[in-house]
Amino acid sequence: MSTSNMGICIWCRNRMVDVCLEKCQAEGRYRYLEPDDLESWEPGPRLPPFRELMDLPAHERLALIYLSAYYSEQD
Repeated sequence: MSTSNMGICIWCRNRMVDVCLEKCQAEGRYRYLEPDDLESWEPGPRLPPFRELMDLPAHERLALIYLSAYYSEQD
């Protein structure tokens, strides 16, 4: 699992439960990605620089953009 993958999984409330281990991680396309609730002091994830973002596989890129948009709406 790449460091980008782990960065995505950290923000998912499904991490380390059945849906994560049996379906999402095995598939590797984040179809079960559900953003976790953040504490009031906790910042959301930051997008990598554009050049790095474009080098990622499409499913990782989409997951990072989705997480960034989701958490920016929560502010």
